[in-house]
Amino acid sequence: MLVFTTRVWLVFLVDAAYRAGLNPLSKRRVHRLVFLSNCLAPLFQATPNTAQIVKYKHGPFYPLIQWELDRLATMGVLTIDNIKYTHDEKGWWVSSDYGAGQMMEPILSHCRQSAYGQRLGEYLNEVVAGFASLRGAALDEVALRDENYNQPGATADSFIDFSEQEENFSLQTARTFRSVLPAKLVPTQKEELFLYMRFLEALVARKTN
Repeated sequence: MLVFTTRVWLVFLVDAAYRAGLNPLSKRRVHRLVFLSNCLAPLFQATPNTAQIVKYKHGPFYPLIQWELDRLATMGVLTIDNIKYTHDEKGWWVSSDYGAGQMMEPILSHCRQSAYGQRLGEYLNEVVAGFASLRGAALDEVALRDENYNQPGATADSFIDFSEQEENFSLQTARTFRSVLPAKLVPTQKEELFLYMRFLEALVARKTN
């Protein structure tokens, strides 16, 4: 069941990116979007694909997600291009770009027939839309400033677990916007998500200035 859920999550995510004008998605950006969508899933009563991650030196990275990305590309559901091997101060990295394959639309049509698929598609559309609304320079940095990923004491190779909502600092921060707005202004789930993305964007800007 986990493998099926992971594949559906990835297909909807890449489709949402295509609709938001972010196609193709770099490998790095796919993993960062998966991470952000997992952190904020409880805002929309969605079940995270996974609520655990190791703080990898290149940023959020899921070995299982990478396996399924490449498998979906092999199946023709996704495309994969621009595969490159690079090396920097953080070590070796294999970069690549993912896009919509010929088999994506039939898969999406099938998944949308279920209530789960409809809800997941709607949620991931909101996450990607919020992400895509940010300034280009911040897109690949906001996940690194996320409250779960950047929590105090979390060093390289730290294990981060936000499976309990009280330990999900991204979720808690997104919900605090309710307390700073005027009493008659109750933000919607979508507004809380967008405000949190803007909050991360501001953190990135503060770091670079």
